[in-house]
Amino acid sequence: MSKNWKWLLLLAGVFAIFVGCRMLVNPAISLASMTFIFAIVFAVQGISEIVQYFKAEEKHGWNLFGGIVTLILAFALFSGSFIEMVTFVPVIISLWALTNGITKTIVGFKVRKTDKSVGTPLVWLGILGIVAGLIMM
Repeated sequence: MSKNWKWLLLLAGVFAIFVGCRMLVNPAISLASMTFIFAIVFAVQGISEIVQYFKAEEKHGWNLFGGIVTLILAFALFSGSFIEMVTFVPVIISLWALTNGITKTIVGFKVRKTDKSVGTPLVWLGILGIVAGLIMM
């Protein structure tokens, strides 16, 4: 790594320590903030999956299903009160990981028939998502 960029790595580490300490002091507020960020990420991912479905030459219905479920979970996160956000975030994120893992596994098996170099990693990522979703539940 170049010496010019080492200061940036050090700055990122100091920032991570600062944020970690702030999260320990105010865990509920931190969780609510992370919930809002997760909701934004879910909304962007859901919209992009739906757009990709309609743009793709070979359409897989599971991609559309995954995008719709992700968008619904994003709206659920956006519409909740502070207490609901803090309480239901783990459930919503685990549901997202589970459905995302299932859809990626199914699509990965379909893609694997035509291109193993793309399908195989997609299957493994899907399985990892399923396992992560089950562990979080």
